[in-house]
Parts: sequence; structure tokens; C-alpha cells
Amino acid sequence: MMAGSRTTAAHLVLLGGALTLATLVAACGSNKNTGSDGGAGSGGPSSYADASSAKGSVTAPDCPGCTFPDKNAPSCAGSAPAIKVVYPIDGVLVPPNMNVMSVQWTPFGGYQTYEVDFSNSITDTRIITKCSTQTKDTAQPSAPSGGCEAIVDQATWISMEAANRAGFPVTITVRGTTDGTCASTSANSVNMSFAQEDVLGAIYYWKSTVTSNGTGGQIWEKSFGDANPEKQVTGTGGALAQSCNGCHALSRDGLRMTVYSDDDDSDDEYSDVTGSLIDMTTKSPIGTQYAGRSSGQPPGFSTFSPDHSYYLASNGLGTAPTNAFALWNGTTGNAATSVPVGNARERPTMPDWSPDGKAIVYVLPTKVASWDQGLGGILVGGGGRNDDDHEFGGSLYTVPYLGNQKFGTPSVFLQSGGENNYYPSYSPDQGFVLFDRAPQDKSVSALEGCTTSPHPLCPNDSFSNPTARVMLMANVNGAAPVDLEKANGSPVSAPEPLSNSWPRWSPFVQSYRGTRLLWITFSSTRDYGVRVRNHKTGMYQCFPPDSVEIPGGAHHSTFDRLCQQPQLWMAAINLSESNGVDPSFPAFWLPFQDITTHNHTPQWTQAVATQPPTTSCTPAGGNCLTDPAACCAGSACNGNGVCVSVIQ
Repeated sequence: MMAGSRTTAAHLVLLGGALTLATLVAACGSNKNTGSDGGAGSGGPSSYADASSAKGSVTAPDCPGCTFPDKNAPSCAGSAPAIKVVYPIDGVLVPPNMNVMSVQWTPFGGYQTYEVDFSNSITDTRIITKCSTQTKDTAQPSAPSGGCEAIVDQATWISMEAANRAGFPVTITVRGTTDGTCASTSANSVNMSFAQEDVLGAIYYWKSTVTSNGTGGQIWEKSFGDANPEKQVTGTGGALAQSCNGCHALSRDGLRMTVYSDDDDSDDEYSDVTGSLIDMTTKSPIGTQYAGRSSGQPPGFSTFSPDHSYYLASNGLGTAPTNAFALWNGTTGNAATSVPVGNARERPTMPDWSPDGKAIVYVLPTKVASWDQGLGGILVGGGGRNDDDHEFGGSLYTVPYLGNQKFGTPSVFLQSGGENNYYPSYSPDQGFVLFDRAPQDKSVSALEGCTTSPHPLCPNDSFSNPTARVMLMANVNGAAPVDLEKANGSPVSAPEPLSNSWPRWSPFVQSYRGTRLLWITFSSTRDYGVRVRNHKTGMYQCFPPDSVEIPGGAHHSTFDRLCQQPQLWMAAINLSESNGVDPSFPAFWLPFQDITTHNHTPQWTQAVATQPPTTSCTPAGGNCLTDPAACCAGSACNGNGVCVSVIQ
């Protein structure tokens, strides 16, 4: 269902029209490998519902004609096992246009049928399912999960979100009956709230897969909240038909992307990685970067100016001058000038250009990893590696952009005290900086020290660090960093090793119950209910071959069966919170992604570049952050208060 029909359906619900509660699909045992924004069920509803308040009871395809005891039924006695809801997470806030939600619980078995209830003072929606086959845990190693899953399809989701946008939480409870007369209720319930506004924009991320050439991957795009499937945008042919296209950066308007391509596989050394500038309207390279590094861009981290006229890139190879970024022309793909920052031999890296174009925030590490590319005991390619994707003790710095390819004097934004601060990102309104932090681990003798037992690990490294946590800091001098505990999935007092990595903002500031709201995405190795479990006995954070963790590792190698599996997660941030309070909500799994792959580095643009403008009215003008009437239908307000065309 496309957005136009979706809006019409939502209006019918709000007006109390005769919209039926469509099928709720229980996917127990279906072993689906992908989520779907549109849902994927079959069969019809067992009853009609009051669409104005989302009330009604339906049966899943595995349970036609089933009934379930009412809510006053006695609890099942004897050996009835305890029921536990494991997904979603209590307190989660979700976008109204997410259009699909999985509810997962344990145990599988012990009951004839289950009922999944969504309820509050105006909503009473129920799914009845046998969960006839348990779901499968698709992480490595794959095994039956011991649990069940029910998926709310798009039409039913619309009826619930229309009745509950910006309203009170909907409580999710699972009940089970052993004989059709009793009903045991789950030991826990989960509260889920719907946000006030749809999330707009598009996500681009690296989907890492295993091929006959080893571990590789490509960049994929997904416009949020519509029925269009995600689409592969690199590696489909031409000059970018490499084995692995992974690291990438996008302009905020979605018209340009830099991508770094490995002509071998996703080994972690940079000697065979080349950067390209991509025109996202044609998905083809601009300039000659892809043709060879002698005339193109070395690997590293890059960021675009707001109008994509320039992009700034680090030199990941560490070749002279090391204390500089390179400025490139975003129209021609040609090198523009060198931008020295810091002292000689320092390694600025991981830059992010502010939405107003006036500043860059970046990382200045205390140490950068250096290792030998040992191969069979023989040093090849000169022997040394010091790529800037493995940095330690990072401080955050800012440097002003003065225009005309001129930059000012850098200054400290956040000084490291031994911990590693990295992957910074400006919020769309520039009021905040989001970044990763790994606390200093002093179990190794040197900051950049590594261990090999029981598995390779450099505990202070920025790359795939299991202890990484997402932090937030106001964009003012002297602000204190705030740990986003709820989004991180564990408290600071009892942190869990979930590898919360590469946090990035959605493009648009929203309103929610009188507050200002933004969304963030990141990759994480936390468990996705019973479907992706990363913390079973023996599972661990893996690293690519020929990295500082595995120097000289064999190229073309595949994932260890015990490797933890990063997936993409999203969480809301209440920008109106202050005084050091955690402003985040619990995170949720992004439903469009493939649960059999390793998914990394999600980044947002305001729209997919190939979509034509949809604005057909004359904007009212003015700052749309303070004047909602400033934007026409088909456009949205960006962080600078300017209306931009978006996907509908």
C-alpha cells in the first residue's frame, strides 16, 4: 500500500468510517528471512473491528476458527510454563508509518493456543494463534529458538496507530491456554507508544554477505515507511562491480555518495581499497577515483557540505601529510585542496560537516593502530599498516569553515581522558553531537594493545568495539556527554557488550506531545528477540582478516559460525530533555532488513535521489521549525528550517 492510499485509510479510521481490521498474520515457524514494511500474510480476518479505536479479535492463518477464553478466565494451573514477552522492548516509541511489528515470546509449546493482546483505554486488538511451529534463530549457528512470533500486518498497524498517535501507550500482553477454558498471562507486559509524525527520508547501509569469494557486501537503500522493497545500489555492474563496497558517506540531499571499494574482499587493510564519488541519480561514478588511486581518492572517512559542492576526506593510508584532510569537488570529483588540521604526524579522521555548512566535527586520536601484513611469515607491500579505521583514545575537535575552500583554527570539543570518542555526527538542527564511546580498558599494557585469547580483541579500538555505547552532547562549550542508556540497551552501572556502533540521525526534527523529537539509527549485536540471538554460549565479536586484531589473516575467509551478527536498530531521542537526563527511548529492530546478513553503518538522506520533487504548491515561506504552514504537502522541514521535497 503506497503512502497516498495509506493516508486515506488513516483518515477513514480517524473519522470513524467503516474500515475493517485486516488480517493479523502470526508467523510462528514461517522461518521468514526478511521483514516487510507491507506485511506478508494471507487469509482474512475472523471478525470485523471498530476501526476508530482498533478493537477486535482475529485469528492467524494457523488457527482458523479458533477461539480463546475471555479475560476473566482462571489461570492455568499445574505444569503450564511461564510466558515471557521478549520483543519489543518495554517503553519503546515507534514511528506511525513503520507499518509492521513483530511480537516475540517464549516458550514454544505447553499451550494449545496463544492470544497476543494490544490494549489501552480505547484499544483492544487480539491475535489468536497456535504457534504450531517454533521460530528459527537465524544467527550463527542456526537452531530452533524455543519461541514464537506474531506479526502485525500493515492494514492492522494503520488502524492501531491512527487511534493512538501521540496517545497513551498500548500494552502488549501474551496469554496461553492449555485446555480452552483457562488462560495464563505472561509474566511481563510491554508498553509501546506511537509517535506523532511519520518518519521521512531514506536509509543507506552496508549489507555484509558471504560469497564464493569470501566475505563481501554492497550498499543498499530503503525509503522509510513505504511498501517499496530495499534496493541494492552498488556492485550491480560497471566500474563498481567489486567484490566488496562497504564504507560510504552520503550528502544530506541524497544526490552524492562516496563509497570505498575493495577489489578483493572485506579484508581490513587499505592497500587495495579505492574511493569513488557517485552520482546517486544515475548510480554511476563521477571523475576518475574508481580507475586507480594514483589519480583518485585514497580510502578513509568523508563528509559532504550541505549542498554537496565539496566533500572532506581523511587519508586512511597515513601517507604524508598525515595531519590533513583533503577537500574534493562534489560536482567533478576532482581534488580541490589540502586542509591541514592539528600538528605534524597527527591523524584527523571521521569528519562530519554541520548542516549549516559552518563547521566540521572530527576525531583526533591519541594512537592509530599499526601492524604488519604478515603472510606466511613474509612481509609484503612494505609491511606496515596504519589505517585510520582503527583508532584509540579519540578526542573530538571542531574546525570552522570560512567559505571559499578556507578553514579556520581547530579547537577541542571533547578531550579524551583515555576513553575512545569517535564516529561523531551533527543533529539536523545542529543542537547536538551524537557519537560513540568505548571506555578505556586498562587490562592491556598499552592503549593500542591487543589480546588473542580466547579470541582476537583490541579492547580500546574504535572498530566493532563490543563495549561501544552511543553518547549525546549538546553542541555548546562545556556541555557534558550523556549516555543514552535506554537506546544502548543496558545501564551504565551494568553495561552489556552490544557493539552499538556508527550512530546517525534521521533528517527531520519532529514534534511529539509538545516536545521536539529526532530518531537515530545504529548497528548493534544485541538480540532481536528469539530471531537473532548473539549471546549464546561461545559467540563473540569477530573482526575481518588483515586487521590489527588479526594481522596477516587469510583473505577470502568467511564468517566463523560463532560470530555475533550486527543488525540495524533505531531509537527516538527527546530533544527537549535537559539537565543530563537520558533523552532516549528503547531501540527497535528495523523491519526491512535481512536477518541472515551482517548489517552496518546506516546513514540517512532526506530522500532517494531518483524521486522527482512532489511539491506543487507555493510555500508560505519563513522558518518551518517555527511555522508549520511554511511547507507544502509533499515536503518536510529539515534541521535548518527549510522545506525540502521528500518521498511520499
